Amino acid sequence: MNDHTFAFLYYRYDSNILFMHQVKPQLAMLGEERRREQIWIQKEPNLLMTLVDTIGESSTNATNLANANSLNSANSGNSSSTNALSSTSASSSTNASEMYRLFVGIQLPQDVQRELDAWKGSIQKVLPFQKWTHPQDVHVTLSFLGDASAETAEALAADLRQLAAAALPLTLHAEGLGVFGPPAAPSILWAGLTGDLDALAALQREVAGVCARHGFPAEARAYRPHLTLARRYRTAAGPFKRSALSAVGAPSGGWPVWQVEDIVLYRSHLGRQPAYEALGVFPFKEPST
Repeated sequence: MNDHTFAFLYYRYDSNILFMHQVKPQLAMLGEERRREQIWIQKEPNLLMTLVDTIGESSTNATNLANANSLNSANSGNSSSTNALSSTSASSSTNASEMYRLFVGIQLPQDVQRELDAWKGSIQKVLPFQKWTHPQDVHVTLSFLGDASAETAEALAADLRQLAAAALPLTLHAEGLGVFGPPAAPSILWAGLTGDLDALAALQREVAGVCARHGFPAEARAYRPHLTLARRYRTAAGPFKRSALSAVGAPSGGWPVWQVEDIVLYRSHLGRQPAYEALGVFPFKEPST
């Protein structure tokens, strides 16, 4: 181990540089010039390039640490709330400066995910958008939060669990297509929702209230629940025409209906598919028989 070497590992997540780990910080042995040195790494899609100004064992250990962190995130998927939040708690002292990009939402059952995914594959030529949502990432957003520390995520999860335990299941029904953005080149293709929309709106207000107590202000715009299916219309195909939305029709089995029985605290990851990790899944109250 070269005592004249130390480094900070970082990765770029959206517009934020987030702290991951400090390697061999023998600050007492280093001068001010060395003390100020930093090495930055950028998380590219599906690859974490580790650049460390170390030699021998220190370089190997630092690379292994970065790879392990990346692998753990990639394999987490829709892990249970207990495992994800326990991991957060255990690493909070080490990664005290790490920030999570969070939102609260409603997950879709796997059969609905598969049904919508098969249908999306059949309509992509008629609706040429650049990026189609991974089937596991299709969800109903309740509250977008933005960046937060691991400690804040853990505290928020405890209150969301309590909120969900007092809520009753509700039924949602996907139906119809729409777009957001410029008429000739929309940025979002979405599926609409029907069903227990009053109950959904009430749930969204309660979630927003809990999030506000943890420092996340409610969004000023009106709540418009939907399922984001794709992003960025391909302008090379010519101007977008709204008539294309009705031309594709509904899925072969009809628009899916499902019962909502929980809410999820999600963490989003840049450059990963699926991009959303369930930090906590909080079940609703069992309906009385």
